[in-house]
Amino acid sequence: MKTYYFIKISNNNNPSVDFMVDFTMMYNTNLRMCVIKSQLKAYRNNILKNARYKPVWHYIEATDYSYYKIDTQDFEEYQDAKAHALKLYNYEFTKMNNPHTPHIISTDKHIVSFR
Repeated sequence: MKTYYFIKISNNNNPSVDFMVDFTMMYNTNLRMCVIKSQLKAYRNNILKNARYKPVWHYIEATDYSYYKIDTQDFEEYQDAKAHALKLYNYEFTKMNNPHTPHIISTDKHIVSFR
C-alpha cells in the first residue's frame, strides 16, 4: 500500500467554488507546493519539453491562493487515489455551497496563504 496525501488548493477570492484537490505521495505539503512552483517555472522557461499545462498551475499563476492538507489515505493503485480525490472535491464543494450544511470550523489545519 502507498500513502497518498490530499491537498486542497483554493482561490482566496472565491474559495467555495474555485478550488481543486491535488494528491501526492509527498508527506510535506509545503514541499509539494514548491515542486509545483518549480515545474511551472520550468514550463514557462521552456525547460520542460513536451509538457502539458497543469490545472494546478492556474492557482499559482493567476490567483491569491491558499492550501492545506485535507486527508491522508493508503491505496494500492493510483486510480483509487484519483477516485478518492474526486470524492473529496465533491464533498468539499457540497459542504461549502449547501446552505443546510453546518460549517465545522477546525483549528487543526495548517493553512498557508500566498499573494
